[in-house]
Amino acid sequence: MRRRRKRKSDDEPIVIDVPVDALTWNVLRMRAMIDRHGEDHPVSIEAMREVARHLSRDPRRLQEAAELYQYVARLSYLHLGPDHSDTLTTLYEAGTTWNAVGQLELAEQFLRDVLTRRERLSGRDHPDTLDAASALAAVLTELGRPAEAEALHADVMERRARRGEAGESTLTELARQAETLRVARRFEEAAALFRTVAEETARRHGVESEETTAARSDLAAAEFHLGHVEEAAALYRDVLRVALTFPGREDLVASVRNNLATVLYELEQYDEAAVLLRECLADRERILGRDHPETIQAVSNLAHVLAVLGDRDTARTLARRCLDHYETHLPPTHPRVTEMRGFLHELDGG
Repeated sequence: MRRRRKRKSDDEPIVIDVPVDALTWNVLRMRAMIDRHGEDHPVSIEAMREVARHLSRDPRRLQEAAELYQYVARLSYLHLGPDHSDTLTTLYEAGTTWNAVGQLELAEQFLRDVLTRRERLSGRDHPDTLDAASALAAVLTELGRPAEAEALHADVMERRARRGEAGESTLTELARQAETLRVARRFEEAAALFRTVAEETARRHGVESEETTAARSDLAAAEFHLGHVEEAAALYRDVLRVALTFPGREDLVASVRNNLATVLYELEQYDEAAVLLRECLADRERILGRDHPETIQAVSNLAHVLAVLGDRDTARTLARRCLDHYETHLPPTHPRVTEMRGFLHELDGG
């Protein structure tokens, strides 16, 4: 909406207010700072980082955000110094964004750098140091190195406990530790932690809050890995019911559909699983883009379901798309690369 202010005389300028969104405003501010001071000035570097932050809040623009963060990190290194607080903030945010994009080796590189510097400058018990260590542990889990991740998570939990922390950071740490245990196939321990997180989150935020719904989804996954397939399906169906009531949370709905389909696959309910996965894939391609790791996960799951349903040609096309992504973004020895190559070999009649 535009608002025109009345003028007192013909010589008075007309002022028109044109509302803009936060990202557009920050882009305009960034350009103004660069024009006035040049790229290497601290205010310009800060303005560029703020644009990267706003980009990172849009799942469809995570790649742009990560690339801008990397550029800002280089400028910060050169002109502010590698130990400057703004440089460390940029390194941390770049690492977590590269993790969200699926560039795990880059994420590890950034987060290791910031962790080393924060330990030296602020101490191992500083909240910023613990946040960096926790984020690095999450990346190590995704890289298929759960032993390293578990040791790091345990150290972070011990240090948070010594500091007397008992807030959201502790719950986040517990959830990450549980995920690491799940990857390490220590399902009983993982389920116990996920259950603790779900119960505590419900106590703090309410049974049908977004936070609790996400935690219950994690718990359903743990039940599934314990072999409690019927219980997992029932829990996922209830989670999906609640998630569908949240406006603007298509990302959460897509995640639950994907996970429910995985459970239905084990129950041999392939037709319903295929419907859920097609819905999930359509949403993820629209929200996250075709090459996002979560989109590729849905592609992989749909390929396996279609193979069982007899549509091997489509399954093969989808599987090759997954393998191309994995070979580009993951180490060559990563389990997902090996598994997808094996699946394609089966589809080709091997």
